Amino acid sequence: MATTQEIKERIAAFARELAVDLGDVDDSDALSWLDAIETRAVEIGDAMYAELVKQTSADRSTDDESTCPTCGEPGRYQGQRERVLIGRRGPVTITEPEYFCPACRRAFFPADQGDWS
Repeated sequence: MATTQEIKERIAAFARELAVDLGDVDDSDALSWLDAIETRAVEIGDAMYAELVKQTSADRSTDDESTCPTCGEPGRYQGQRERVLIGRRGPVTITEPEYFCPACRRAFFPADQGDWS
């Protein structure tokens, strides 16, 4: 994993690239020039957050079975499923493994029980 300093340097380089690509800030509808810049930065930050969460969740490994949180019986892997969760910065779509418990006849997600390692 990259160090905090390496990550900061990559973010700074990406921010410079975005600033060039996006061009001048339109502050005609903003309270001020700074308000317009902050609004753009928050939108970019929110998009980065959502994409990072989505990609990281999709990279999780899966097992053929997972323990049902209700009855403790093994549930069978059903495939990956997208869900919209409410995160710290609002709604975010994640992809995660879904399991089905034949004993309870219900689907469950191991992440809801904190079972992912």
